[in-house]
Order: sequence, then structure tokens, then C-alpha cells
Amino acid sequence: MKFFHRYKIGLVMISCLGAAAPSYAPNIYWQKWAIDTNGNGADGVYTGDINRDGLVDVVSGWEQSGDLRLYLNPGPATVRQTAAWSHVDISDGIAIVGIEDAAFADLDLDGFYDAVISSREGDTRSLGLHWLAGDHLENPADWRGVNLVPAEHSSYMKARAAQIDGMDGADIVAGTRNLDAEEAGIYWFRAPPGAFPGNASQWQRFYIGKVDVKTVTLVIKDMDADGLADIVFAGRNGVGWFRNPGHWTPGGDPARATWERIMITARGSEFTFCDHIVDGREDIIVATSHDSGMVAKWLKRLDATGRHWEEYPISSDSLRSEHSSTRKFVIKGVACGYVDGDERIDVVFTGSGDGHGVFMMSPRTDIPSGLSWDLVNLTPYADYMKYDNLRLVDMDADGDLDVVTTEEGEGVYTAGQGVLWLENPLLPAITTAGTDTPPDERLSSPGG
Repeated sequence: MKFFHRYKIGLVMISCLGAAAPSYAPNIYWQKWAIDTNGNGADGVYTGDINRDGLVDVVSGWEQSGDLRLYLNPGPATVRQTAAWSHVDISDGIAIVGIEDAAFADLDLDGFYDAVISSREGDTRSLGLHWLAGDHLENPADWRGVNLVPAEHSSYMKARAAQIDGMDGADIVAGTRNLDAEEAGIYWFRAPPGAFPGNASQWQRFYIGKVDVKTVTLVIKDMDADGLADIVFAGRNGVGWFRNPGHWTPGGDPARATWERIMITARGSEFTFCDHIVDGREDIIVATSHDSGMVAKWLKRLDATGRHWEEYPISSDSLRSEHSSTRKFVIKGVACGYVDGDERIDVVFTGSGDGHGVFMMSPRTDIPSGLSWDLVNLTPYADYMKYDNLRLVDMDADGDLDVVTTEEGEGVYTAGQGVLWLENPLLPAITTAGTDTPPDERLSSPGG
């Protein structure tokens, strides 16, 4: 996509240094489109191209109604029509109530997604693995599922797949929350030889280290350029990473390995990696406070070791309006990209509570010297909403970045708006005559 060309990224800091403060509109409400509204408590999204057609597909779990659904993108002409999306139950009958997260996985490491991992708390505490056993993605009967840890008394919050020990297929890393006086922690599941995913009893679980209260964000990434996959995590209070100890051998004992715990920042929770300048290093944006003007902080990586970072505030004078400043508001998701068409990086957030559920921030000057950022609300004010994480992807193949997210509502009391996406108005939509979306498919009207 042209917004991510390296030359454009390289211009960001240069162009920002001498730029005057831009004029901007504080409210540019994006059109909101429903992918699925037929469950209760949609709790997060993950995106990817699982059917290899070049379009962005979606997977999501519904916490209260206990659904795990795959959504196949119908293409730019009908992507705004809820009825055009294929809704596929991929649970294979496994109890999904209490699901906290669902994510695509590439188990055979061929570069293509071939499975989904479900992380569950509540009464069904377990980690599920779901894969296509037949030939048809849209046929629920062709999907198979197993619980990797049916006997483990843990509440799983997040899980991702990647090669950890350099052997066999992709391993699985999972984070828990505290439960029954047991600390929350990060574990990894070693893929069995042959890696047929149904060999549930052969997926061995090993402890890595603790997190604070519960695992909020989990990313598998080489943090120190040693060629090994490390584990980056966020708990309720802080972001850090566990260094892969390496030296894995087929006959070795992973239980004896020591994963060094390296804290990056002690304040903050949800985070995203963000590369806005060409220096070969990815920075991190961490959501911080909901009680002050500091929304997040930019952590600039200072070297290749992953141990040294410099912090810069991402602040706003208008995050909370006067009539809502005392009400509960928590940031739930953060993502970065070139969203509004200029040369400056944008950061998009989702929130829960009273306020604007989706909003975007852009630096007024270069990041180190700019104390305030411009804030643009992408959704209207709501007395209560509960968005979860978000993904910045091009849903309608028109060349700009859209937002994919979920709005969970209050679960037991309200079902929420479900799985949805917000359309970036930057570039004209790709449409086909005769495929206009009926008004009742729309969740909200664009505003200015």
C-alpha cells in the first residue's frame, strides 16, 4: 500500500520540523458499517487473508453468547452490506462462552494463516485450537477444534503462534490473568513433532514469567536482533518483554530455561509497535491514563538491544469534555499508520465508558518537541460504549486505512453493536452500479 512506502515514512520527521500547526476538524465522524450484529458481547477482532483472495478477512469471539465466527470479506462492491459477509461458526462445538480473544495462526509456517486460536476465561477456562480439516472454509462441518489445556485451571486472555524453539511447527504463546490466588503469567506450548494440531495431549506447556494482574497485549517479535522470537507483553501496569534464552535442542528440557524479564515502562497497558522513521528500529506507543490529558506515550527505541527507550508524551487538551471528565473512560486499543493523507503518523485509539469511542491523534510538531497532539473524534459522543481492540487495514480495497473493531456493549444487559468497521473518507470508495447499501445496514451517519 502506498501509505507505507519507505520513502514516505522517511519524510515524516523532516517535514514535521518546520511545519506550522495545521488546521483540523475536531469531529470527522466516519461511516460505521456492521459485519455482524447477531451475537452478544463481541470481544475483539483479528484480521488477515485466510482464503488468499487479497481481501481482509476477520475473526471474532462473542463473550456472552459463546460464538467464534470467521467473516470472509465479500469484496469492495458489497463490503458495506452486512448480508454479503459469510458468517462461519468455526468452534466445532467447543464451549466458547467467556472467550476473550481470537487470532489467526500459521501453524505450518508456510506464510499463510491456517488456524484460529481462542483464549477463554469464565467457566470454560482453556485455550482452543481450531483449523480447517476439509476443503471448504465456509462449511462449519469442515472445521475441527480441540482444547489444548482442558485440565489446566487458568483464565487465558491472549494467545499468538510463532516459531519459538526452532523445531517442528509453530509454537503457541499464551497469557493468563490471576485466578484463585495464582499470579497471571505467560506460558508457551511446544508444538509436537509432525505438528498435527489435533494431538492436544502432545502440546507441552511451559512457564515463562509473570505479568501484572492480566495479560492485556501480547506480541511475538525479535526484540534484540539475535534471530530468536521474544515475547512482548503488557499487563495492567507496564510493558515489557521476555528474552528468548535460545540453545534449544531436541532432547533439552524447556522447563529449565530461564527467560529474562525486561521492563520497558512501568506505566501503561495496551500498546502497538510503530515505525515512523527509517532507522531500522520500531518504536512503541503505550496507552496510559484516562484521568488526565496524557493519552499515551511514545517510546523511542534507542538501540538494537531492546533495553533502552526514551519516552515522549502523547497528550491532548480536549480528550475529555467538561460534562464527561468525571465519568469512567478507559482506553482499550491503539494502532498507528498514515491515516489522513498527510506526511505525519497518526495514532488511532478505542475506548470504553463515557465519551468518543474511536478517536485519532496526530502530532502538531515533531514528536520529541511536540507537547500536544491534534485530536479528531471518529465516532460521536456516547453515554456508554465498550469498544475493544482495533486493526488499521484497508477493508474496502480503496487504498486508505480503515478501522476494524468491536463494540461489546454491557454484555448481559446490552448486546452492543457487534463486529464492525469504520470507513476512512480519505479516498473515494470502489463501487459497482446497483450495489448501493440499503439504509438499514448503516449504524450511523457521517458527520462533520
